[in-house]
Amino acid sequence: DVGSFRVEAFRVPLVDARLAGPAGTQVAPAEVAFSAQLNAMAGGPMADAPLKLSAVVRRAPLDFAGYEEFGFEPPQTARRGGEDDEAAAEAQTLVADKLAARTDKAGAAKIVLPKLPPLQVPSDLVAELTFNDANGEVQTVAQRLRLWPAAVVVGLRVPEWTATRGDAGLTVVVLGTDGKPLAGRAVEVIGRLHQTLSTRKRIVGGFYAYDNSDQLKELGALCSGKTDALGRVNCSVKLDAVGE
Repeated sequence: DVGSFRVEAFRVPLVDARLAGPAGTQVAPAEVAFSAQLNAMAGGPMADAPLKLSAVVRRAPLDFAGYEEFGFEPPQTARRGGEDDEAAAEAQTLVADKLAARTDKAGAAKIVLPKLPPLQVPSDLVAELTFNDANGEVQTVAQRLRLWPAAVVVGLRVPEWTATRGDAGLTVVVLGTDGKPLAGRAVEVIGRLHQTLSTRKRIVGGFYAYDNSDQLKELGALCSGKTDALGRVNCSVKLDAVGE
């Protein structure tokens, strides 16, 4: 016996509800307009039906086939790459909370989400439309829309041994939002050095404590160039610093 179910739990839907976002690639949009359509399974369009739309923006993971060795993350905000960045990766922003609308005579409605927050990373806009069916029960349909902060995506490949002094070979790749390489794009790689300095001091009772201080140093432009046919720029960088 692996389980059971009751036949009445499977109910025939009474409404064909659809929610659609705008067509095309959405690059840093200030607002997004969704189109809703409600049709009764028996009876045609549902006119003058109340609707509510809620939506959140959450960070979207990037996964481009063939570029697994490249990092596409933005610069870290935490001093040591800790919890601040992890929390940002999981955070989501509420951009619409039960926006009210009504369908027209054709059962259609247009709902605009205004004043979207500025994007620092590719994000998903997840919208959920709520309505009542003929039985008065609350039903929902959802739609996911990818939002991009720019029309290009920049990736960087850095070998692990760059943590030591010496020459480092860096590779930059510039892709379109579809993951295809873009040639002839100007690229500049900028360096930023993080150092943590620890000082041991003696305290009362013969014990020792440590004072830690973080220092940030701008290294300026490390290299520049234009992408080749593969969308890449190879750089040879001379490193004479210790830190992150």
